[in-house]
Amino acid sequence: MKRIILLATLIFSACQGKTFISQSQTAELATSTQSQTAALQTVAPEMLISTRGIGKAKLGMTLKSLKQVSSGDTDFELMPSFLEGVDAIAVSQKGLIQYYILYDIEDNSESDSMAAIEDRTITALMTSNDNYQTEHGVKVGTPIKEAEDIYGNAVLAYNTEGASREYITFGNKNPDNIKFIASYFKLISDGLGFSGIYPEYPGVSYVTDKYHDDAAIAVIEVACNSDDCIN
Repeated sequence: MKRIILLATLIFSACQGKTFISQSQTAELATSTQSQTAALQTVAPEMLISTRGIGKAKLGMTLKSLKQVSSGDTDFELMPSFLEGVDAIAVSQKGLIQYYILYDIEDNSESDSMAAIEDRTITALMTSNDNYQTEHGVKVGTPIKEAEDIYGNAVLAYNTEGASREYITFGNKNPDNIKFIASYFKLISDGLGFSGIYPEYPGVSYVTDKYHDDAAIAVIEVACNSDDCIN
């Protein structure tokens, strides 16, 4: 009789354990869903990073068009050779850079003037301003681990012969046109290092799904092919 009672107690305890785990998992899922829903409801259009652009700057529009829809306190500063092979225009408000418009450097001196590029189509934008975020609340400073919960498993990569950026791609949910960057090569000399943990071998392309515990998104780009950029 005692054995029967003991067996029944163990079965009851195991069921309770399974119920507790199930409730815990359900609670975590609900919290995650609520957080994402809240982000979807609270991101103002002028602060949104989407597949179409950053804030009021949309892929496919021109600089002239952006100036027309921007507030009066918005400043536009040309920054030649901002990156290798890339000029930029810093868009600022009250002295704080909101984002950059990126242009490929053209082989003529006129491209160094603001007037010469006002009618060029915007095909690439970049921000390191954490006031801007995606519809799910992902922004500069978001830990890669948290972004994985939304977009899927992260893979980090860089190429020593390519652009000076360490990119992050996420599972099968990586948003179209949006690129997440973990670090820039130019930061390495400052001792900041890579976010990813890469194998030690001489090569050109490096890829890893391992990263440091404190790794976070450093920059977000939104870009499209010129033929596909339709505002």
